[in-house]
Amino acid sequence: MAFFQHLRLLAHQLLNILYKAFYMYSWDYWTLAIMIFVISLGFVLMKHYMKRNKKAFQIIVITAFFIYLAMVIYSAILNRDIDSNSFGVSIIPFRSYKMIADGNSDKTREVIMNIAFFYPIGFLYCLIDTKKINHKKWPIIPMSAALSLLIEIIQFVFKLGYVETDDIIHNTLGCILGILGYILLDYMTFNERDF
Repeated sequence: MAFFQHLRLLAHQLLNILYKAFYMYSWDYWTLAIMIFVISLGFVLMKHYMKRNKKAFQIIVITAFFIYLAMVIYSAILNRDIDSNSFGVSIIPFRSYKMIADGNSDKTREVIMNIAFFYPIGFLYCLIDTKKINHKKWPIIPMSAALSLLIEIIQFVFKLGYVETDDIIHNTLGCILGILGYILLDYMTFNERDF
């Protein structure tokens, strides 16, 4: 029993360190864009240079995928405090854009971060090198929308912040951009059509 408690504590501390290391809310947009591009390019290059060792590459990508999913769940649910004062719900789609048009710069940052938040899910999913996934990348889109919806439902039930339809839209858009980013980088770097 003590072993599992130590393991749980270690996992919590590791996720906390990773979360703080990759917490992007204080970064400017260019830094974020460059970081996403460099990491994406690194994964695509690794895929091509590890062609002879596909199994090892699959293990790396699957591990990265699940670590990132854990970070998403940690940052969106586990790292939030129950606060009925900051709790709210908005089911009006694209409400964020009206707020941005009214000069709300915080909402601009939130939209960009919500898109960037799910980009790695689409990108890493495409890197998992199996025929089933290589020829059918698009199922990850409804899966990411479902994950985003589940997060919003949990936030609603436990009053963990502001629940918005726009978050689901922007998370799903981030996943789509991750898929397109993978296809574009893969084609630009090695002229391969992996779709």
